[in-house]
Amino acid sequence: MSRLLPRLIAAALVLAAPGLAAAAPSLPLPGEDNGAETPVSATGGWRSAEAVAPLGKADRVYGNADADLTLIVWLDPECPYCKMFGNTGERLVDAAGGRMNLAVRLLPLPFHGEPAMAASAASLCVADQSGPAAYYRFLDAYLAMTATNGRGIAAQPGGGNPITALAGAAGAADTARFNTCLRSTATMRRVLEESDAAQRAGVAGTPAVAIRNNRNGESVMADGAIPEEDIRAAANWLVARQVRPMSRNAPAGS
Repeated sequence: MSRLLPRLIAAALVLAAPGLAAAAPSLPLPGEDNGAETPVSATGGWRSAEAVAPLGKADRVYGNADADLTLIVWLDPECPYCKMFGNTGERLVDAAGGRMNLAVRLLPLPFHGEPAMAASAASLCVADQSGPAAYYRFLDAYLAMTATNGRGIAAQPGGGNPITALAGAAGAADTARFNTCLRSTATMRRVLEESDAAQRAGVAGTPAVAIRNNRNGESVMADGAIPEEDIRAAANWLVARQVRPMSRNAPAGS
């Protein structure tokens, strides 16, 4: 039997919460009837996502870099539904025993104005200075504090830039370096490039969620603040699609 099969089976078992192992997610999976004319591409359900790029050097990865599955989340720091989604991705990865990792990619929406762009750029500057863990600490803190919809974070008592304070608390201790990065046109260009990549992947709004099977490249995507149980079920569905054909073809007694 292939050495890969036990890892995939284990991934399914680890990702399944109690009572979810055999359950289908409430959102339709690709090819399932969701009442739309074309179920695979219907808005609101899980759909095939062939244009989603695999992890690259620019991604800030949370969890095991060699995980079987990657959860990709596109967010706008000023999006109220992103605030609702919060650190769902991190909780899923923490519960997956190293078999899923996370990449949060940035998509600040134009109607959320300068606060969305500034927070996105700040998150990259934090990551540049202190790594992926600091990037996620910053975004989690920002989402918890923002008033959303372009209103940003209220000024703190005593003055000062609240984004700079959050960056320092997240781990970007070199304030001068952080501020230089934040003002850099190169940083803004990186945010725009990440936004362009999201559009090429088929992302129309935030949050959007994709799950990629890193062993065969198959991906599915859904829109919105998807519940944890639906993400788990879709991840298990992706794993099972690879496990079942391999199991049927395995020699008897192998």
